[in-house]
Amino acid sequence: MILVGLTLAISAGWAFSYFGLSCFEQIIFHLKVPLEGTNKQFMVDWLKKCFMKACLISLILLIPNVNDTYARYFPLAAICILIVCILYGAAKVGIFGFIVNQFKKSDLYEKYYVDGRDVKITFPSKKRNLILLYVESLETTYSSKDKGGDYKEDLIPEISTLAQENLNFSHQKQLGGYHVVAGTGWTTGGIVASTSGIPLTVPLTTHRFSEGKPFLPQAYALGDILEKEGYQQEYLIGSDALFGGRKFYFDTHGHYRIFDLKEAYKEKKLPSDYHVFWGYEDEKLFAFAKEEILRLANDDQPFNFTMLTVDTHHPYGYKDRQYKEEYPEQLSNIIRGSSKKIGEFIDWLKQQPFYEDTTIVIMGDHTSMAAEYIHKTYDSDYDRTVMNVWIHAQKETTSDHDRIFTAFDIYPTILNAMGVEIENDKLGLGVSLFSGRKTLAEELGLKKLDQQLRMQSNYFKDKILK
Repeated sequence: MILVGLTLAISAGWAFSYFGLSCFEQIIFHLKVPLEGTNKQFMVDWLKKCFMKACLISLILLIPNVNDTYARYFPLAAICILIVCILYGAAKVGIFGFIVNQFKKSDLYEKYYVDGRDVKITFPSKKRNLILLYVESLETTYSSKDKGGDYKEDLIPEISTLAQENLNFSHQKQLGGYHVVAGTGWTTGGIVASTSGIPLTVPLTTHRFSEGKPFLPQAYALGDILEKEGYQQEYLIGSDALFGGRKFYFDTHGHYRIFDLKEAYKEKKLPSDYHVFWGYEDEKLFAFAKEEILRLANDDQPFNFTMLTVDTHHPYGYKDRQYKEEYPEQLSNIIRGSSKKIGEFIDWLKQQPFYEDTTIVIMGDHTSMAAEYIHKTYDSDYDRTVMNVWIHAQKETTSDHDRIFTAFDIYPTILNAMGVEIENDKLGLGVSLFSGRKTLAEELGLKKLDQQLRMQSNYFKDKILK
């Protein structure tokens, strides 16, 4: 009982700092999706930092059992320790708040949700290509203090320069980004929210997401809209697309061609036994991206090429052959290397004949989950947001700074950036940042919006999940 209790308590505290849990719904969601392809480093670290520690403490507590009085009361003490550990673990990961929210109802969707099928969406006569580059855990935090970040110097100068020379929607006067709310703080959650305007705050009763079962079947996402307009669509990642249900989402909403680790094996782009980090590193990812984009560009149809990097994934990132030790923290060096790769990739795109006809969005999928790195390296009072860069946006804005927004607002903003007109400038729970209209975060406040998203919604259950 003591071993079980201590393992639960230590694991809860470790998970909170190790993964930077954004909400308990994050755990619920991952119980509903495949976890194939998970980086095995997580399990190694759990064994070292949680299970072994629990075993050691349990053994220490057992030693005094040679004393008769201690041994007599030890079973009762063990039960108390188990109960306390369970309560502590539950509180640490937010179970009690989650339970309370199961009895609260929200009418957020009834009031604000806009189904894209119910509004007029008008594309320009010449449809633009879209390159949507998600950078794992890309925060404004990594830029220098004088630019709006929180590092002593700029870890992402290439990205910062692109943001300054093009367009960056910011929560402040300097470089900035969007805030994470419930259901958007991990990769699948961030991608779904920024392309459908919906959080992944799925109820406990939701069926498990699996092959052949539609993922948010009644949602109307970016992929659905672009598919209807004749776009070629592809999703490129350096891991197994099954992890986190990403494959099911892109299959359901747009029938994307999915180029993941398994596809790289299938096409003999990699040896069948090749596997580093989550699958393959970003150096190879960008090489494959160039090949795939050129293939898409040779077709007469416009394309939507969506990709996700992986080298900067928590907890430690991936050190490739170009890794350089310029900073004291390993992850800082990897972040610096990732920015260089992105800068080189954009330079390559600039040389392509389709560049001027392509809208490019660079953004993080969420803020970093490398909680230990963040807490040790940056100011705890710094307002962390997700970085965003817009290249070749086809619409002007007069309010790109001092905006409070979330991933939901990225969805209609992407379409506006491509020159697409949206009736009333709203899709999902998002509001186009080009419109000047208040976002939900601005209208309700971030705290209230976050609370509403955690509550139960009949609309979400009946008209989006089913």
